[in-house]
Amino acid sequence: MTSPGQKLLITFASLLLILACAPSFAVPAPPTLDPHAINLFIAQTANAASTQTMAAQPTLTPTVVTPTPRHTDTPEPTPTPPTVFLFESPTPAAKVQYFRVKHDSQLALYNYRSRTAAQDWGGVGLHTPEVFPLFILPDPTSGTNRTRVDGAWETYINALNNFDQDKLRYLKADNTALFNGAGFPQLESLTMGGNVITLYEIRDGWGRVRTLDYSSPPNANSVNYFTQPDLVHKFVVVVWNKDTKSTYWTNPPKGDLYWPLVSSRPVWIPMNQLEGFPILPMTVTANTVVLIQSRPEKNDAQIIGQLSAGETARIMEYHLSGSSVWGRVAGGGWIVLFHYTSNGPEYPTSWKMETLPPPP
Repeated sequence: MTSPGQKLLITFASLLLILACAPSFAVPAPPTLDPHAINLFIAQTANAASTQTMAAQPTLTPTVVTPTPRHTDTPEPTPTPPTVFLFESPTPAAKVQYFRVKHDSQLALYNYRSRTAAQDWGGVGLHTPEVFPLFILPDPTSGTNRTRVDGAWETYINALNNFDQDKLRYLKADNTALFNGAGFPQLESLTMGGNVITLYEIRDGWGRVRTLDYSSPPNANSVNYFTQPDLVHKFVVVVWNKDTKSTYWTNPPKGDLYWPLVSSRPVWIPMNQLEGFPILPMTVTANTVVLIQSRPEKNDAQIIGQLSAGETARIMEYHLSGSSVWGRVAGGGWIVLFHYTSNGPEYPTSWKMETLPPPP
């Protein structure tokens, strides 16, 4: 018989034998911590968030802005952009928007009268070319440009003025505005009151002026003041009449003078110096009998109808010829909107602008 002490000893020995045969359950040592693990995790999380954000955003097409070149005194060809500023129109086809350069009498700068009326006027007499500078940047401190117009350009200028030597001597003189300072053939970037311009763009109260392509002058028979007065401008003299205290405009002493609106680099003009043509389409009322012609020409055009005084017409398009302005009516044909007559400026319809064109 086994005693209680022997039973306890056998039980303890059996337990030791079982534990010796069982597999080991040792606790593993903790892994070594990568010091970059936290930063890597943050970076991966940020990248994932960025990728998700970009995926949620619409795809954008970047706008390329062409920087304006800095000023240089060396004239260089500037390609002419292919389009001009188009004003939004309710009609399907947008029309070119024309602007006319205001006169001294419309500007607070000259106290709404000829600049020669100023007490500190330093010019000779009470008349002067009514010049307005065209700046190389949309900034009044940027200065103007000088464009060399010898060679083929001089031939073009001569042709615009019918090769009249008296006119050309006056036009090219060092003291008649166009070549002030540097002298011929360095043409200053400027225009004169009443002339028409078109724009490539409008930005922050400035307009970039459409000019002739400097790389090659056009033919004077096809591009002149009477075919494209926005690209060939007329010389204008502003006068102050001391007796009547009034401003008026005239041609220079030698008569009609023309020059090309050309610049070897982009030029700008303040928009507050311009008056835009009335937006088309618009309805006008005839002030008198107005003839409707087959073409916008004073002569050699077929009369296809007329408007009696008080009748209305819808104007759809402009055509400029020298200082005259024509309008194409909705039913077909053209009517005069402005022209000079022997009695002075005339508006045959209710169409009007404050700024008068250069004298005829």
